[in-house]
Amino acid sequence: MIRIYRDDEYALKLEFNFLGATRLKEMFTTALKESNDVIHLKDSFIEFEKPIQEFLVTNQGDPSELSYVDGKFILELDIEIIEFCIDRFNDCINKKDFFPSEICDVDFENDELTLYGMFIE
Repeated sequence: MIRIYRDDEYALKLEFNFLGATRLKEMFTTALKESNDVIHLKDSFIEFEKPIQEFLVTNQGDPSELSYVDGKFILELDIEIIEFCIDRFNDCINKKDFFPSEICDVDFENDELTLYGMFIE
């Protein structure tokens, strides 16, 4: 299970279970090596009336940016942040916990948002 939603004006939540953490680690690893990877989602949204159907991570971000286009949640990150995320998801898989919850800050439209991770058993 992987779910993304806007928690408040400046925060996004990325919720995932064990299988989700495994898939996220795979996605970030692929994005690091091949420039991008995508996960199809359900029950996710960036704002009211803006559902997220695809979660795409690329290694093209400098600075890190988030965009939303036609149901696609596109997270463009630099390589160091992707490597950091891979380590975090690997730790989560081993410890079944995701702490601290902050993943990264990204620019989205005219705001800076913080992406938080939440492991759900």
